[in-house]
Amino acid sequence: MKKLVILFFLFIFLATFPGLADKTVRDPEEATHILVGEVAEVEGYYDYNEYGDYLIFSRVTVRVDKELKGRAEKFVAFSVEGGEVGELGLRVSNTPVFKKGQVHKFYLKKLNAVYKLIKQEKLQPEVKAQTVCCLTFAKWPSTTATFYLNPNCNDMTSSCTYSEIDLGSGSWQPVFNLVIGGTTSLTKVRQDYQNIVFFRKVKGGSTIAVTYTWYNRTTGIIIEFDMMFYDGWKYFSFNNNCTTACNGGFYLSVIAAHEFGHAIGIDHNDCPTSIMYPYADYCETGLVQSDDRACAATIY
Repeated sequence: MKKLVILFFLFIFLATFPGLADKTVRDPEEATHILVGEVAEVEGYYDYNEYGDYLIFSRVTVRVDKELKGRAEKFVAFSVEGGEVGELGLRVSNTPVFKKGQVHKFYLKKLNAVYKLIKQEKLQPEVKAQTVCCLTFAKWPSTTATFYLNPNCNDMTSSCTYSEIDLGSGSWQPVFNLVIGGTTSLTKVRQDYQNIVFFRKVKGGSTIAVTYTWYNRTTGIIIEFDMMFYDGWKYFSFNNNCTTACNGGFYLSVIAAHEFGHAIGIDHNDCPTSIMYPYADYCETGLVQSDDRACAATIY
């Protein structure tokens, strides 16, 4: 009976917190290996992902100190999107940043002798220089950035999609001005000095959207962002002429507001009232808060 009660509350929890704005967390049961180890090396390189995006990846080598599930070699390696090559860095909003010397618990899936990261838990947290409600990683050289929108969304017309994206991006004013410069047909991520926002016709697990922020690793200056929404989710508008009332999905402008935070250099934080909190609830209505703008004002 106790087991049934536990499973019931687990079901309620998962139903209440269906996804993350951009960080993917999967069931650890998918993992063939659960290992504790220290990051021994991080090497950046360019490659294509499964969607044809041309990205910087990081090959992370881990020295295994403890095997909690599955037998492993003394050193194991896996690749994640994001990293640094030469002067260029790429921050991917749903991917952790690994540094040499960090100790993590790694949940890995091994298939055909290749390890894939499912999730990780840092066991030696770094001391944060900023408060947990405000974390930044880079900045634009000015307080204005222009982007181009591919408005091809399954759930609403192009004009409604345009309005929702404009509402989400505009909620960062007056600290930062994000301007829609026009439309585009682009649907791929690559470093080409064009800021684009588009929809991908798949569902990304528990990930709703991802922002790829390109920056100069020496100066910390952002040079481009590419933002992708997984169109397998259901998106709604606050305008009842655009969609029906929200049910089992997300207001597009709210998810966009979170992603544009990454686009201007703001990271996830631990404050549930912040737009940069990584968890998103169905039909959540909160946009950028005054504390979020205050965070942006620390770098602009």
